Amino acid sequence: MTQFKKKLPILSPLFIALVVLHSLFVDYTVQFPDFISSENSETSLQTMKPQVIAENGIMGRISYLESFLIELESKELPIDTEMEETKDSVKRVLIGQKLLLGLLFFYLFLNFSTAVTYVTRAWFHKSMAHVLYPVSLVVLLPKIFFQLNLMVQKDIFSYFYFVFLVFTYIITILAYRTIIKDKESYEGFQSLQFSSSLEEEGRSPSNTKTGTYFAPIFHVLVIILIGILIGNLIYIPLFLLQKHYVSEFSYFIFFLISLLSVFYIFNYNKVGGEAKNPNWQNLSVSFAYLQYRFLRNGFMSIFSTILIILFVTFLFSLLLFNIDVIQNNLGLFGKTTEF
Repeated sequence: MTQFKKKLPILSPLFIALVVLHSLFVDYTVQFPDFISSENSETSLQTMKPQVIAENGIMGRISYLESFLIELESKELPIDTEMEETKDSVKRVLIGQKLLLGLLFFYLFLNFSTAVTYVTRAWFHKSMAHVLYPVSLVVLLPKIFFQLNLMVQKDIFSYFYFVFLVFTYIITILAYRTIIKDKESYEGFQSLQFSSSLEEEGRSPSNTKTGTYFAPIFHVLVIILIGILIGNLIYIPLFLLQKHYVSEFSYFIFFLISLLSVFYIFNYNKVGGEAKNPNWQNLSVSFAYLQYRFLRNGFMSIFSTILIILFVTFLFSLLLFNIDVIQNNLGLFGKTTEF
């Protein structure tokens, strides 16, 4: 039984990945009745109940939107037809669906990364597991309820998929519990933990001598000049590209991110790869570490943004409170209107 529990963190990501793959092609939604009938017959009561229906997954929606966009851009449409706003709306919805597809693929690869880091005993495995398993438990729960509703609607396939989802949910809980209670140390690929500071090694000490008073002014002028050049040569052209060439711009950004990711994976493999492991295993852990960095930086960015929003909201609320106190008690704003 102990050996079986140790294999659960390897098996559970596989079953979760199968659920993600299924959701790429099949999705479920709740359809509410268009009208409410005043009849009390059994047929009318049945039609008044919300129905769970199966529809195309995200791959089907993307394919439909792309074909619909091709029809909109067809030359067979009248020349005087104004379709630019509709085209822009469809393109932005299409980009949103593609971003969701990218997020699902990231989630799919996260299952692979979590299993690989568990097998190789990488030091950041528990951090990956603390993200994968809670998210999976939240994702699987509504899918189980959808299948329960489909079982009530006498859908034969839903019985089998319901059993598969419940089984996946149970082994996900057991696998997460096994990882939490695992007291063994994860010490694999320790060199990756210090990869961000390796570039500091070998540098000569920087000159800390205080310069003239013109040096800070010169630095400020250089920063302003660089900001103007970046804004005019990079930011504005990128803004115009994403406005007028939405699809091409999204493909360009995806290509740059993929190229940068490949660069980081090979660098992590060079820095943190272990000689005793085969090359494919080192590359797999390097890919998993890249996902770990994405997750860590993403959580830090979200947390920092929330803190900034709360801080600005607090300052703005305090400012409004002070203005209200001054206006009601001192009457300064009222007196200034007399002049």
